[in-house]
Amino acid sequence: MPSNTSIYEVFEHQKADLLVHLLSASSGFGQMVVFARKLDVIHELTSTLNHAGVVAQSLHANKKVELRERALKEFHEGKTQVLVMTEGVARAIDFSGVKNMLNYDIPELKQDYLARVELTQQAGGETLTLVETQNLQALHKFEEMLGFDLPRKTAEGFVYATQPMNSKPPRKKGGIAKGIRSRPLQNKKPKYKVKGRGK
Repeated sequence: MPSNTSIYEVFEHQKADLLVHLLSASSGFGQMVVFARKLDVIHELTSTLNHAGVVAQSLHANKKVELRERALKEFHEGKTQVLVMTEGVARAIDFSGVKNMLNYDIPELKQDYLARVELTQQAGGETLTLVETQNLQALHKFEEMLGFDLPRKTAEGFVYATQPMNSKPPRKKGGIAKGIRSRPLQNKKPKYKVKGRGK
């Protein structure tokens, strides 16, 4: 099992916050390439990082070739701290010398993951993967495919949520969920039909 790879379990709504925390000056990660599957996630994540003071750029198939080349150039020059990209675009890029990579989602292909681990190992860095706490089954399947278990880590100084966002309170058996009060029936105004005029 490679020694330079680790898993960070986190609820989905905290994934971006955890990435910002890992990229803070105290973490020592410095520059990083981040891989995500969905285009809307890449746009949102790039925006979140920039708003947090992390200089980030996105790379995807819909981006013009000259803009992709400029983003790569600025990353190699140290002007950009983070490149957020799709896995498809990443396969056509030479990442030699890149120390740190992060899988925002569990990689779809085993060979993509192992290639990143090998590259970061050669550069003296690390390959990280964020896994949603609600989706550990996918992690177990990925580990079965790899043939070994991946070490879990927690980020020092990061406050992890204890439950997913918008979680529904548990329902009591045969009754209404605790903490939810129904509207009393006696508060509803009765409706009367007037059949005729009263005297």
